Amino acid sequence: MAEAERWDQVYESEPHLYTPAPNALLVEVAGAMPPGRALEIGMGQGRNAVWLAERGWDVTGIEISRAGVERARTSGAGLRVVLAAAEEFAIGESQWDLIAGIYVHGVMLRESARIVAGLRPGGRLVIEGFHRDVMKLGIDGLTGGLLGYKTNALLRKYLELRVERYEEVVAMADWRRIEAPLVRMVARKE
Repeated sequence: MAEAERWDQVYESEPHLYTPAPNALLVEVAGAMPPGRALEIGMGQGRNAVWLAERGWDVTGIEISRAGVERARTSGAGLRVVLAAAEEFAIGESQWDLIAGIYVHGVMLRESARIVAGLRPGGRLVIEGFHRDVMKLGIDGLTGGLLGYKTNALLRKYLELRVERYEEVVAMADWRRIEAPLVRMVARKE
């Protein structure tokens, strides 16, 4: 099954897999910032992008799933929604005050140079996802070997940014709503 089709299935028939509430780390960071331009990479059904837009942010959300995009568009929150893979989206240079990548592991690693370039000076990057160790634990059907971030992988990919917060913790995950090993990072472009 292709990536977009897999996510269509999740958003159309498996809402139990994710929380509809905005990500707590993103709420904490963005809530302390004045609204500006925000980009959410892999916005899914729009839970984070909608939360930002409702608080005055000028938000663009990128999503590969047509079902996710349709759900975000019907939110009425006034955000720009782009149906595309992150790799196809022109992030630009010095365009964004905030870029969020919540549970979109591979993209945040592969596109790190473009993401850094896209942040304005003073802009923040917020990332949360599973730690690769979750695979070893086999939690709630999460098996395999490629989901998540290896220890310090984000720190190595975002050397150009000043890390304000980095943690590898066991906490409630947005996906599967289980206690799981997570990686969280907040970094700022100088």
